[in-house]
Amino acid sequence: MKPWMILIGIMLCSFLVYADSDDYKIDAVYVNGILTENNLVQVELGNNAQIEVFLSGTGDNTDVRVSAWIGGYQYGSIEDASELFEVEDDVSYRKVLYLEVPEDLDVSSNEYTLHVEIYDNQDREEESYTLFLEQEEHRIKVQDVILSSETIGPGEYLSVKVRLANYGENDEENIKITASIPDLGINGRVYLDELDSGDEEDVSTIYLVVPNDARGGDYSVEIQVDYGNSKSYGDAYLNVLGEARFDENVFVSVSNIKDLYVDEEKTFKVQITNLAEVSKDFSLEIAGMESNVGDDVTIPSGKTGEIYFTLKPENQGLNNILIIVDSGEGVYQDLYSVNVNPEKDFFSIFLSLFAVLIVVVGIVLFLKRY
Repeated sequence: MKPWMILIGIMLCSFLVYADSDDYKIDAVYVNGILTENNLVQVELGNNAQIEVFLSGTGDNTDVRVSAWIGGYQYGSIEDASELFEVEDDVSYRKVLYLEVPEDLDVSSNEYTLHVEIYDNQDREEESYTLFLEQEEHRIKVQDVILSSETIGPGEYLSVKVRLANYGENDEENIKITASIPDLGINGRVYLDELDSGDEEDVSTIYLVVPNDARGGDYSVEIQVDYGNSKSYGDAYLNVLGEARFDENVFVSVSNIKDLYVDEEKTFKVQITNLAEVSKDFSLEIAGMESNVGDDVTIPSGKTGEIYFTLKPENQGLNNILIIVDSGEGVYQDLYSVNVNPEKDFFSIFLSLFAVLIVVVGIVLFLKRY
């Protein structure tokens, strides 16, 4: 076949695929209840935009679909489509779609194009509209909730770690984070001084103690974030065992945790005495601070073993550390409050040592002279 015939064939196929339809037409499109024609509609990030498409049949067609999408998002697609439906001549239709507008969409240029399309297996009708996308003034999202364990016994500590992300336009200050288990009547809170727009941060660990009389079952751990006049929420789920799981046949001693400095590693020791009549395997877990723990140990009956752990604090001031020793038959837990010093200023240390050196040299020279 000659090249020019192939080219004509491709052009004809393209025409058939993208031809305007004689069976339907777009009458109007509303975004969040606002008519898009001749209007620049504002949509805030992190929300679902309701797209109402009004169309009318100008013929009969049995396999029609409506879709809407916004291009330009680097991490995925922003689109929705209706189910297939039938169009009849002189009948009007309303189809509702929802576009989940990402919180991290780049809005350095606020204007994005909304594409609305009606199509079948041969033809289509498409219209484009301009949207004005922008951040909410105040929007903190609970990005993640991490529990020290998803299964816990009565009387045990539960550590709750919360990660926040500020997707709002404004920097936020004096943020209160509350973790609670309403069905157990317990709660705890911590505070975050500030969280700048576009930043993410882990807040200080919140510790809760499951009541000794807690019934076994699944419980919701609820997170509430208060900032200014705004609130955000998150949750996680916890299974509480029907009975306490403390191991009474273990004695644990932890070396004195002190002299901690921000971003400086320091190693400590846990001594475990096995009071049971059989050997047991013991593991160590640390919550509340970046740590590295040693391997599990097997300790014979009546003997003592050791597990070392290294701490690397991130925040100065008072920090809480939860130490958990698990024997497989039960746990030992203890919560330690430790003070973390500011990061060492090595330049100041060098100047101090240099000053001392000068004094020593001066004394030596003075003694030699006399």
